[in-house]
Amino acid sequence: MSSTNLEELAKQKKYRILMVTGIYPTKERPHSGTFVKALVDALEFEGHTVEIVHPKPGPVPIRYASATLQVFLKTLTGRFDIIHGHYGLWCLVGRLQWTTAVVAAFLGDDLLGTVTAEGGHSKKSLLVKRVSQWLCHHVEAVTVKTEQMKRASLIDDAIVIPDGINFELFQPIPREEARAALGWDQDRYYVVFANNPAIPVKNFALAQAAIERLKARGMTAELVVANGLPQSTVVQYMNASNALILPSVAEGSPNVVREAMACNVPVVTTDVGDVAQVLAHTEGCSTCPHDAEALAAGLEKALLHTERTTGRQDTAHLDGKVLVKQVIAMYEMAIEKKHHRAKGQSVSKGVRYGSSS
Repeated sequence: MSSTNLEELAKQKKYRILMVTGIYPTKERPHSGTFVKALVDALEFEGHTVEIVHPKPGPVPIRYASATLQVFLKTLTGRFDIIHGHYGLWCLVGRLQWTTAVVAAFLGDDLLGTVTAEGGHSKKSLLVKRVSQWLCHHVEAVTVKTEQMKRASLIDDAIVIPDGINFELFQPIPREEARAALGWDQDRYYVVFANNPAIPVKNFALAQAAIERLKARGMTAELVVANGLPQSTVVQYMNASNALILPSVAEGSPNVVREAMACNVPVVTTDVGDVAQVLAHTEGCSTCPHDAEALAAGLEKALLHTERTTGRQDTAHLDGKVLVKQVIAMYEMAIEKKHHRAKGQSVSKGVRYGSSS
């Protein structure tokens, strides 16, 4: 079923949603799970009611046990129309009850596995992958970020919905203004790395090597890490920079790429996830092999692109307020599927969630 048809199925009914997630912005970790909050904000903007189950930091078994108990007790009241889990094991928490329809939102590693520094996959992530694939057959709706993840789900009716971007927050700011606010030199080149350098799959070493190769080409740029910052500060970093670099070994559908695009900032990235499609029509951006020289060439192109890009216009369809219509339509179909199952009825193709016709 096409995205247009999904949107047409969205009804005016306002839903009561229980959002289950292990990551969500807090005062201590303002950068954590910002894409979940963006979805919550978009749903509430549409008039829906959202309650968050996000256990406090602590031992992992206690967090999962706490969330499971909360979900079980909250759903017994019949107050919720839908449970929306984020990440495989938190989706499993949502499934450990029988009264309410479950939407499982997979984020990337939970279906693709976590790439280690040696290039393999961690044993824990392979176990999570197996659990996630099992879940795909035991929830009312499955949503993934990319076609690659859909293939990894091993089901035909997973719905591809990338995370929506908050276009009101991520928007162009004059570079001079952003640099003045951050105290950056107005005349230097800056390249932003907006991930955690300590995570092997983010491949910070390749970003550093690309900056060195760029210097060998006769252009000097400072590599700036934007990690663990509030989103309002990340917006400033992006707008103050000449380019964003994403040298990852693997990704699902990286939010930082679309966020930079919404700010009309050039993006230079390795060919991971869906970035090639996202950047395909935007001058000044490059999708490169996993090679320092190739990334340096992409950075040189970005730095010489003196005008703002057309990224915001080119990614308007990824605005959170646009994509939320598809999420609401998915809720409608998941609830209908749960209703049919409760009555012991089969679900006809006409109401199946996410069929690809």
